[in-house]
Amino acid sequence: MAGSTGKSSPGHTAQLVSLGTMLFACVAVGLAVGYFADRWLGTQPWLLLAGLGLGIAAAGVNFYRILKALNRMDQSDGNR
Repeated sequence: MAGSTGKSSPGHTAQLVSLGTMLFACVAVGLAVGYFADRWLGTQPWLLLAGLGLGIAAAGVNFYRILKALNRMDQSDGNR
């Protein structure tokens, strides 16, 4: 953050606040889908574990996207 005064823009703050909620939601939705699919198909615990894996993967992808967007914002703020 070269040239930055240490203050974050409202866009940065909004993305950082939503980050924790998004990570939790991805994992929780994956677990819930896996749990109910297991109950419906009787395949305990395999679909639960698959849902957990997919939820963690989705959280990782979204985490990477947000970090990339924040990095672009920092670079554009530093170029001003």
